Amino acid sequence: MFNSGVVILAAVALALCASPTKKPRPRPDGRIVEGDVANIENYPYQLSLLYEGDHTCGASIIDRRWALTAAHCTDGIPATRFTVRAGSSLLGTGGQLIKVKHVHQHPGFDFSDMDFDIAVLELEEDIQFTKTASPIQLVDANVKYPAGSEAIVTGWGLLDQDFHLLPTYLQVVKVPIVSNEECAKAYGDLLTDRMICAGYKEGGKDSCQGDSGGPFVVAGKLVGIVSWGYGCAVPKIPGVYTDVAALRDFVTDVTKI
Repeated sequence: MFNSGVVILAAVALALCASPTKKPRPRPDGRIVEGDVANIENYPYQLSLLYEGDHTCGASIIDRRWALTAAHCTDGIPATRFTVRAGSSLLGTGGQLIKVKHVHQHPGFDFSDMDFDIAVLELEEDIQFTKTASPIQLVDANVKYPAGSEAIVTGWGLLDQDFHLLPTYLQVVKVPIVSNEECAKAYGDLLTDRMICAGYKEGGKDSCQGDSGGPFVVAGKLVGIVSWGYGCAVPKIPGVYTDVAALRDFVTDVTKI
């Protein structure tokens, strides 16, 4: 998902988001709509997840050999086909390239409902921490932030869901958390306790294709993962993010973090 100002995409969206009358479709190539150009030094936890050398999703550094992304970015694909790029604001160039050794996907994930949309990436070698590449602290288990809390979303997704314009630089957007009660007006029983919603009633700013798997940060902690939604930046249709706090025990079991 991507929002506000100038948005930078890491890859061309593979598919458009579904309409509100259809089942949700993931945003494998998310974009930030109406976002601003971002400097990786301000978001050093941001990773580009590459599939056979091309950007496909975002991810977040949580330790030297560990990263988080969305399960729909990795589902059914061997770890050997993935690489992460750390420490670069630019799409497809610079920074550190590190191969993925193993994908620890949540066993509960299923594309049919997009629940449990989280995967832990185990890397083949350490990320060298610098001012452009460093971990973000995970939210504690079962912590809930109230509606209206400001979240920061970053990524290289499409600039517009109708025009497949790819950004050169990392994009950032800020969106408010929406209560699940309010969000259910758009999604009904598709929402689960493992999901968080965020967006503006008037729309205009959002994450989208290409931003999938990227960080959703509140108060300096990784609170969510870009997951799915109907369209991008549509009025009264918030974006949906994986709730990291609800799945914190899974992350700890895999990483011991």
